[in-house]
Amino acid sequence: MTEINLFEQDVPLQFERILIYPYPDLRRLWVRIWLPARFEDDAPNVELIVYNPDGTENNSLVLLAQTDTRLNNTLHLNDPVTPDETYRVEAMLSVGLSKDAQMVDRQTFDLTLTFRDPDAGEPGYGFNCSP
Repeated sequence: MTEINLFEQDVPLQFERILIYPYPDLRRLWVRIWLPARFEDDAPNVELIVYNPDGTENNSLVLLAQTDTRLNNTLHLNDPVTPDETYRVEAMLSVGLSKDAQMVDRQTFDLTLTFRDPDAGEPGYGFNCSP
């Protein structure tokens, strides 16, 4: 009998894809993150920080010890928001739950705060986000 392994041990733990769509109200972001399927003792932590156009932190999302490979969340932006301005997004992937957590991947990218309709096939913002 052939054994089929659903986990990819040879694939490094890193972000496979990050895709973000601003909601029509421009106060929320639909955040989708893809991670590799791995069989490890340590489930990774995901932190996403959104910076205002002036460089100050707007809000962040922290997901600890994630066992899912497809993450789907809504991140609420703090007031005031500035439509059509460029915001900076920093995504960090780490392993461990203490102050000594090891950073394994970091991605940064820009996001212009304008509505993009995923149902209409409009592109989102992110890292490796082409279909």
